[in-house]
Amino acid sequence: MGVHTQLEGAWAHISTTYKPGMIEFMGSVFGQVIGFIVPATVYLMIDTLFPKFSQRHKIQGARRQPKPQQIRHCVVICLSNHAWLATLHFLSHYMTDFNHSYLEMAPTLPSLTTFVADFLFGLLAREVLFYYVHRALHHPRIYVYIHKMHHKYITPVAFAAEYAHPVEHLFANVLPITLPLYLKGTHFLSFLAFSIFELWEAAADHSGYDFLKLPPAELHDLHHEKFRVNYGTIGLMDWIHGTNVVGWDRRG
Repeated sequence: MGVHTQLEGAWAHISTTYKPGMIEFMGSVFGQVIGFIVPATVYLMIDTLFPKFSQRHKIQGARRQPKPQQIRHCVVICLSNHAWLATLHFLSHYMTDFNHSYLEMAPTLPSLTTFVADFLFGLLAREVLFYYVHRALHHPRIYVYIHKMHHKYITPVAFAAEYAHPVEHLFANVLPITLPLYLKGTHFLSFLAFSIFELWEAAADHSGYDFLKLPPAELHDLHHEKFRVNYGTIGLMDWIHGTNVVGWDRRG
């Protein structure tokens, strides 16, 4: 029996045994743990377990790294954001007795073509939405009340990806990833795979390490260091708007 057949059988069992709302909620929790919490923890452990490797690949110098108590504070806030969001998600499905999901729960696996199309759609939609939300959060009338909290970490660590005001966490971290695929009615498994990838990318972008070139962590690390550059995630919207160069706002 091939892997595809086994996966299809397992998914068919899950999709026909459990309610769609429960599948969506549990999948969300699973995705957050596998896609973000585990990788972010691994990134934090590199400094302790492999100090020479860490020093060689840190983007910013040792003197600028956050202190242990600052990292602990960051982790607590990050996990709190996960907790309140999971609670809200649970309650939204509880009110419908877990009988509804905006995602497709067909008992068959999505085709490779559909999977790739959904992934590319999600990637581009997230880039566009995150860029404009992020630019808005940098507006002087908004920044001091919301986004300033995230920029506390000039030298970020992986958990700092979700060290954010609750409003920012919802509108910048969550909705750009989830809303486009929800509106599209994407298959749950495509959505889960994309969410895990995006969560890992967020952790990698804030990890402070350059040993992985995709995603290019240097781009977002520079945003935390220089503030007014690289507002997007993959660089596309920054290239279009010319915000991919330090000093773009001082030209002319």
